[in-house]
Amino acid sequence: MAEFKFIHAADLHIDSPLRGLETYAGAPVERLRGATREALENLVALAIEQQVAFVIIAGDLFDRQWQDMNTGLRTAEQFRRLLREKIPVYLIRGNHDAASKVRQAVSWPDNVHEFSVRKPQSFELKELGVALHGQGFAHRECLDDLAASYPDPVAEMFNIGVLHTSLTGSAQHDPYAPTSLDTLLQHGYDYWALGHIHQRSDPPLHVNPHIVYAGNTQGRHIHESGAKGCLLVTVSDGTVTELEFHETDTVRWQAAEVKLDANDDLPELLAAVRQELTRCQEVERSQSNASEEPLLLAIRLTISGTCRAHRGLSSPLEREETLAEIRNSANELDDLWIEKVVLQTRPPIDLDQLAASPDLMGELLRMIDAIATEDDRVADLAGELGGLPAKLGTELEGLDVDLHDADQLRHWLERAKGLLVDRLLEVEG
Repeated sequence: MAEFKFIHAADLHIDSPLRGLETYAGAPVERLRGATREALENLVALAIEQQVAFVIIAGDLFDRQWQDMNTGLRTAEQFRRLLREKIPVYLIRGNHDAASKVRQAVSWPDNVHEFSVRKPQSFELKELGVALHGQGFAHRECLDDLAASYPDPVAEMFNIGVLHTSLTGSAQHDPYAPTSLDTLLQHGYDYWALGHIHQRSDPPLHVNPHIVYAGNTQGRHIHESGAKGCLLVTVSDGTVTELEFHETDTVRWQAAEVKLDANDDLPELLAAVRQELTRCQEVERSQSNASEEPLLLAIRLTISGTCRAHRGLSSPLEREETLAEIRNSANELDDLWIEKVVLQTRPPIDLDQLAASPDLMGELLRMIDAIATEDDRVADLAGELGGLPAKLGTELEGLDVDLHDADQLRHWLERAKGLLVDRLLEVEG
């Protein structure tokens, strides 16, 4: 069996809507919205450069029903680039582009082969000695173990299973087409190209046979941070000899934090922010190829610490002025955008000591601590806040707010303690 290479990609989510971007001041909306298409272009360029034998897309090529024909037309255009290089594409449908959800209104070129959604289907590349097996989603909520029905491996061939699955489950993803490692291993395939989980499995879930999630090709929000791309797999004499990750993203989400000391006030805060943003950019550029187009860094900045700056940040006017200056600092750096600033500062006083006092302030602080430390009371608070979205209408759209997230509620309670102390000290002063 000759040596060959193939690309394993998944979860391209082309034309993902990236809801709520308009609510972010100065958001590079068009650049962000075009990122999923550009990731496909980069994937295709890689396939041509490496002269791969074929490309696998393990589900969720699209994010949803096409809003216009350009989605399909531009995707077909990229597939035709591969056709001209005689590179076939093998793809399955996932939960986002299930057959019942996304109608294929544009014909794919002849090099694109889509697995059946009714039952497992196999494709054989006899000249390479490769057999691919897979089944796509007929409906979005596929709760069956599709892998259990995949066929036996073809003898004397390198067998690849293509599957969109949550495997044994993930807290961040819906449990679609759930299966187990044992089920996959029992098939005797040489490689399992998995999709659905957007975090690349590094190292692979299993080696020889390789069972691998490629992750998504482009992060779409802060919870999909870090480099995103696809896997370039080299097979020699029927064995995987190399598994290389290649970046395809053009927008990279990153979390950054500035920790302030007790004597740091607003000027020190701004200086520290500029230093951290510059560091983030320099690190990213040092790790990328200078000949490539620079990435857009989308940064969520957290400012924390027990510090003098907290008092100024507690004033609505000073807080807004400081946030504006932070964004102004970011605008001085090319290809960098601050998605959000999270303030987690605390007043430079001993809250524990205040909470131990017998006065009103101590009683209020103890009450907040009691709510935050008891799961039942946090759940009750979530229930009381549950009606807020309906009352506020569109005001919460695009915001990273989950009123049922216990950790987020506890964070807000902690912030409330600092605000409470600030206000009471102002009254006393």
